[in-house]
Amino acid sequence: MPAPTIHFGPDTPFSFREQEALLAFWSAVESGTHPDTKRFLEIARAHVQRIHAIRDALESYPPVFQERELGARQRGLGTLVDLIANATDADVEMFLPTRAMLWRSLTMARLNFWRLVRYLVEEIFHDDAPNELATMTDGRVHASVYLKMVDELLLSLAMDETLDRHLRSEGVVSLTSLWDGTPSSAVQEFFPVLEAIWEARRHLRVSVGTMLGVSEIMKLLQAGCAPQFVDYFRRARMTQDEGMAFQEFLIGVTTEQIHDLEELLEDTGKSCFSVEEAQAALGRSTFRLDDSAAGVGAYQFHRERQLQAAARRLRNLPGPKHTAEEYMLLYFLEDKMR
Repeated sequence: MPAPTIHFGPDTPFSFREQEALLAFWSAVESGTHPDTKRFLEIARAHVQRIHAIRDALESYPPVFQERELGARQRGLGTLVDLIANATDADVEMFLPTRAMLWRSLTMARLNFWRLVRYLVEEIFHDDAPNELATMTDGRVHASVYLKMVDELLLSLAMDETLDRHLRSEGVVSLTSLWDGTPSSAVQEFFPVLEAIWEARRHLRVSVGTMLGVSEIMKLLQAGCAPQFVDYFRRARMTQDEGMAFQEFLIGVTTEQIHDLEELLEDTGKSCFSVEEAQAALGRSTFRLDDSAAGVGAYQFHRERQLQAAARRLRNLPGPKHTAEEYMLLYFLEDKMR
């Protein structure tokens, strides 16, 4: 019996780049000599069908603001903004629409699918995987992580009661546009920037020196980081919190940990640390974002800083109240309000 084939209809939930990567994977596996080729492709196709099923479940729900009235009750943008603003990380999912939860499930299903494809590439080709195929599958894994990040970045801003209500409303509009499958112009413009930022940061080898991150700025630009990101954090009117958030992103640790390292530099009389010395001082195993469980290192780095920033907001502690990516996203949302 021949190996299963793959094709995409007009209603496919896979983007053009995903289709391109999946077709390349399928072709490479079919032309290979691995004895489990058929079984591996059957597993992959089954996952494709499951993703279609989750997408169909998502589409069975109406757009977030389509159903606005139920008896005397009314809902809309204003009520959702209020619900999210009053939520915390402990209970926010209790207030999200079902469509939002299904969208998140679909995003995770896609992420796990591309991790599966990545594992299959490693299993079939070992160290002989075609460079283009390995790069394409790894890119799809991390693109799924970045999409999950956009959702969480927007939600974090919407939860911040200290921000202007119109700005939070703009954030919720962009959130619901994601959940409804019709990304707003702010999301469409921000996502490629976020992707470029993170692709550059993932391949950045940090030199833990004076904590200023000057060399890291140059390395980011050389690695293809979006220039507007670096320009934003080098502008004359940058706030102290923004500067610290950018430093966290560059160095790879939180503001509190950076302060610990600065104190240790002063106590020891050193001008800089090696990466190994800094790791030992902080009890961290690595400053790098590559990992065996594809995408986990990048997401962990994002989430660690985001939760720490949220804790500072909640407890009114010193330090950045948002991550560098959130400050950049605020700029995009403010631009849409002008």
